[in-house]
Amino acid sequence: MSSATVATVEGLTVSYRAGSGRVTVVEDVDLTLRAGRTLGLVGESGSGKSTVARTLLGHLRDGSRIDAGRVTVLGDDVFALSGHDLRQLRGATVSVVAQNAGQALTPSLRIGAQIREALQVHGLPDGEDRVVELLRLVRLPSPETIGRRYPHELSGGQQQRVAIAMAVATEPQVLVLDEPTTALDVITQAAVLALVNDLREELGMAVLIVSHDLGVVSAVADDVLVLREGREIESGPTMQVLGSPQEDYTRELIEAAPRIEGTDAPAVRDADEDTVLRCADLDIRYPGAPRLAVSDFALELRRGETVAIVGESGSGKSTVATALAGLAPVERGEAGLRSRDGQWHDLLAPVAKRPVAVRRSVQMIFQNADLALNPRRSIADAVARPLVVFGRASGRREVRETVLRLLGEVGLGPEFADRVPAQLSGGQRQRVGIARALAAEPTLLIADEITTALDVSVQADVLELLAELRDRHALSCLFISHDLAVVRGVADRIVVMKDGRVAETAPTAALFDSPRHPYTRSLLEAVVEPGSTHLPESDADAKVLTLDPSATLVDAGGGHLVRNDEGADLP
Repeated sequence: MSSATVATVEGLTVSYRAGSGRVTVVEDVDLTLRAGRTLGLVGESGSGKSTVARTLLGHLRDGSRIDAGRVTVLGDDVFALSGHDLRQLRGATVSVVAQNAGQALTPSLRIGAQIREALQVHGLPDGEDRVVELLRLVRLPSPETIGRRYPHELSGGQQQRVAIAMAVATEPQVLVLDEPTTALDVITQAAVLALVNDLREELGMAVLIVSHDLGVVSAVADDVLVLREGREIESGPTMQVLGSPQEDYTRELIEAAPRIEGTDAPAVRDADEDTVLRCADLDIRYPGAPRLAVSDFALELRRGETVAIVGESGSGKSTVATALAGLAPVERGEAGLRSRDGQWHDLLAPVAKRPVAVRRSVQMIFQNADLALNPRRSIADAVARPLVVFGRASGRREVRETVLRLLGEVGLGPEFADRVPAQLSGGQRQRVGIARALAAEPTLLIADEITTALDVSVQADVLELLAELRDRHALSCLFISHDLAVVRGVADRIVVMKDGRVAETAPTAALFDSPRHPYTRSLLEAVVEPGSTHLPESDADAKVLTLDPSATLVDAGGGHLVRNDEGADLP
C-alpha cells in the first residue's frame, strides 16, 4: 500500500475576530495525510478539529484568518490557489462527507440526479451506468432502482452512503469525514465504517476522520491527533496514543468514554413499587402510512426507575417516545400515567387535547437542543415558559428566582440566564433543555437521544446530572438511545426493539451478560469501543433478521422476556 504524502498542515495558527480584538482558535498544529491511511482527529467541542479539517478545502469561517503556517495538498499551498484552482480542488482532489447527510442532500431531487450533478460539476461522465456503479460501490441495495428515490425515502445509513458515493465520485486524493456516524445506530455505524475502510483501500485515498467517538477512531484510524483548545496535545499511531496515552487530557477523554465491557449497570435502587406508566397492546401508525410503525408494544415503569429503549434506526423506539408525549397518533391499545397526586390519566389523546395536569406530568428532552430552543429568546425565557404555563410561579420576581434555581440545579450559573442559545455550548444547551423539563415538575421524563451529538466528557457530565436529578426528584425516566454503552450505565431495565416490535426486555445486567435474542446479540457485536483494533464484519447490517410477526414474548425468568424467533435462546 502506498504511503505517499498527499496533504500537510504545518504550524497552522488560525484566529477569528471577536469584538475589537482577535481570538486564537488553532495554534501551531501539524498533521500529515498519506495515501491509503486514515488519520483520526479527536477533541471536544471547541478544540479546533473542524476548523483544521476545513482548511484542507480552503475554507475559513467569516472573520477568520491564518496567522501562521500553511496547508498543502499535492504540494500546492491551498490558500495561495486561484479561485478557479480552488474550485477544482474542492470535490475533485479533496472531498468531504458532512455530519448530517439528510441535511446535506437536496430534499426535492432524486438520489440519482444529485450524484449526476456532482459528476457534471467536475466534467466527468454522468451516464446512468456511472451512477449505478457508484451506488453499487457504496453497497446500496437495488442500485439500479434506488437512484429514483428521494432522500426522505432512505434510512439514515442509506443517506450517509449516498453522501459518500457523491464524495468519492471524483476519486479524490483526500476524503474528509466530519463526525460521519454521530446520528447512526451501532449496526449502521459499523457498516458505514467498514465501507469507508474498503473504499480507502480500493481507491488508495488518504482519509481524515473528525470525531468525538474514540471507539470509531480506534477501530478505523491508523494514526490519531488529539486537540484541546486549538493546541496539539498528543499524536502518533492510534494504538499507542489510545492504548498507552502519555498526556493527562488524553487519558481523561478515554476514561470518560462509555463502555460496554467494564461498565457496571446501575446499582439496584429501591425504586418505589408504584407503577407510574402502563402501556399495553400499543399500535402506532403515522397518517397515510401503509404499515404500523409500532406493533403490540407493552411496558410498565415504576416511580424512580429508568427504562431504556434501544434499537437501530426505524426500530420504533423514538415513535414510542413521541406517542407517549402526545406527538404521534396511537391507533390501538392502552397507555396510562399515574400523576404525583395518585390519579391515573389516559395518554392516548394528542398533546393539544390533554388536560393541563397530564401535559405537566410528561416532559420530553429532545435530541437536538439547538432546534428545541428558540434562537431569539433568552435562556431565562425558555425555562420560564413552563413555569408560567403550568402555574408554578407568578410574578416577575418569583419567576426569575425559580429560573435561577432551576439553572443552578443543572449546573448553570445566573450569568447564563440572559444569554441566547448561540452563546452556549452543546452540553450547556442540553442542560437548559433538562432545566426546562424540570420546571413542570413532571412524573415522567422522556429523554430522546440526548447525548448523540455531545463529546464524551460532556456526555458523561449530562448523564451524571440526569441520574442525580432522577434520584432527587423521584423521576421516572424513559431513555431512548442507540448507544448501548451509554444505556448500560444509566438504565435499570432495557427494551430492545426491532421493526416496531419488542425483541427482548430484561434487567440491564442480565441483558448484557446473557442476551437471548439474535438481534440483541448482533447489536452488541456491532459496538466499537476505545481500544478496538478491528471493525465488525462489513455486512453486519445484512445479518440482521426480520422478526416473525406471529412470534410472542416468552418469560425467561427474573424479568427477562425474549421473543421466540428463530435463533432465540429460549428457556
